[in-house]
Formats: sequence, C-alpha cells, structure tokens
Amino acid sequence: MTVELNTEAKATIVMTARDRFSMAVRALNEIVEVTAQPYELIYVDGGSPRPVADEIRAICEKNGFRYLRYDHFLAPCQARNIGLRLAKTPYVAYCENDVIVSRGWLSNAVACAEETGAEVVQPLICQGLPLHTEIHQAGGNFADDMDAFFNGPEEKRRLTDSHLKHQGDKIKDVDLKRSEIQVTEVHCFLVRRNAFEWLGEFDENMPCSKDHIDFSMNVWSKGGRIMLEPSSIVSFCVPNNTYSVEPMDRAFFMLRWSPAWQRQSLEHLQKKWKLEHDPYFQNYLNKRDWRYRAGVAKPIVRSIPFIGHSYKVQQIGIELLMPVLYFIGTRLVKQQARDYQSSAMPASETAPGNKAEVSSAA
Repeated sequence: MTVELNTEAKATIVMTARDRFSMAVRALNEIVEVTAQPYELIYVDGGSPRPVADEIRAICEKNGFRYLRYDHFLAPCQARNIGLRLAKTPYVAYCENDVIVSRGWLSNAVACAEETGAEVVQPLICQGLPLHTEIHQAGGNFADDMDAFFNGPEEKRRLTDSHLKHQGDKIKDVDLKRSEIQVTEVHCFLVRRNAFEWLGEFDENMPCSKDHIDFSMNVWSKGGRIMLEPSSIVSFCVPNNTYSVEPMDRAFFMLRWSPAWQRQSLEHLQKKWKLEHDPYFQNYLNKRDWRYRAGVAKPIVRSIPFIGHSYKVQQIGIELLMPVLYFIGTRLVKQQARDYQSSAMPASETAPGNKAEVSSAA
C-alpha cells in the first residue's frame, strides 16, 4: 500500500550519492525509522547497481517518496539541482547516501532556520563508532577575515579552508551552541528554498572537490547566513575499514575523485573567486590522487591472497595500479559528460501513487 505524500510538510529531503552506493539502503531506512513526519523525500538515483536501485525504489514506494532513476552516474551538484527543481516545501534538506541521521535531526534544523532566519543550517556532523558521538565537523572558516576576503585586493585573497573544526573531539567533551559558521559541509544541510532565487542553483562546474566551499562563499557573498545547530546530529560514514569502498562502488568512486574532475573543480573555484594568487590550489592538486590510493588501489592489493598484507607488496602494487586507475578515471569522466548531456529526463520515476519500473543500466 502506498503512503500518501503529506502536503503540510515544511521540508523536502533530497537524497543523493556522495561517492558510493553500498551505504544507501541503510541510510534511507534510517531516515524512515527516526525522522518525524511530516516531510517529503526525493531520492535522486544516478546509476546505482540494480540490486541497490530495486531496494531503494521499494522503500520509496512503500513510504510515498519520489524516486528518480538515471541509468548513468551524476555529479553531486547535478543530483542536488535535480532534486531542488522538484521540491515545493519551504525548506530543502540535502542528505548524502552515506549519512546516518539521528532522531530530531530534521525538526531541529528547521526550528533553527525559523528562529534565526538563517538561509542555511548545518547539523552537527559526526564520524566513527558509536554513531553520533565523535565530531567530524562543527563549522569552520573559508577566510580569516570575510570583509577583507570579499572586498580587499585580489592579490592578497587567500582561502583558509579550516572547515573541520573540532574533528575527532567527543560531543560530551565540547560545549557547542547554536552559532554562525562560515562553511557548511554538504554531507547534510538545510536550505531555505526561496533563497535559491538569489543564490542560483548549485554550480555544476564543480563536479568534485570543494563544492561545499563554493556554496558557502556564495551564501555569504550575497548576504546570507549559515548556522550550526548542534541539537541536529547526523553521522557521516567516512570511507575506511569500517565503511569500506565496496567493489560495487569503485566505478563511481573513481569518477567522483578522478584527477580530471578534481582539477576542473579547483580551477573553476580559483577563477570564479579570483584566487589566482593563492598557493592553496597547487598544494591541493599535488594531493589529488590520495583517494585513489587509499580507497581503490590499496584494498585491491590487500585482497591478494597470502602476500597482499605485506607493506612492500602494497607499495609496489599501488604504484603499478595507479596509471591504470588514472586511465579508467579519464574514460569515466568522458562517458559521464556524454550521458548527462543526453539525458534531460530520468530513465524512470516513482512518484507517490505510481509504480515505475527501474530501467536497466545503459
């Protein structure tokens, strides 16, 4: 039996993929389990494997959510914009598919927006186990002095990017209060929908790195505010030994963190915000392959029977694999660009009251 969509909802949750699919069903089920009604939910599925897609579609049908299936991968900003164009509620809450929410996360974020008038609210983002106990991000800065950053000489403009405030601290050891922050992470955040009328959509020229900084600078440069609401708590399941990048995730993970997408994002951000004199960008580009090494190459080498856990074998194996991963990543970027340009509509959609079949992957 399909649940009717509640038209009195204040917020629409737009769920999108960050860089993998293996956490998606658990994350969506947790939203259903702990998030108090009323709310609407739009799941934008860009190319998840068939078994995952089938489970997500079934959950959406059962709960009256809207499900859009694309047979190709989507960059995060592309997926967020698709959800934004369909949302009708006063607030849009973006939640990535490797984020586990806690009770009260959505209602407390909405309350913060209504009580402060802020355009954007970020929950307290946690990491690790037990869930919702250790801080991943509680605000941060993109500039030491925002006025100087936006209005000072361009040749002196520098990006601080100190956005992982309190990372590793236990919640119980830190006295956190509702406060203004410069930077919101995009793992999970709430936006006043009418703010997009002057913010514009998410910048799709930022397919990968630093989209959170671009969005945050856009908010502040146009007179908006971002608030941290510590009573709204979610946990980002950081890719590691506990929440590993599974074989089903590797193609999308390699696209998401491809050197080509990282370079495009960084160069666009640098030009857009007139940061050509900032050494930050070259320093970051020099480190752009670490996710390939840690998330793909190392797990593959470690899976080799008997010898894969040898440090020396790992070092040699990783270096041998990296050119292959670069080649595959480049091919994935080119294919995704072609697929996205040719797909104005999703392959299938499940809206409340409808049952749409998920198309086979292209």
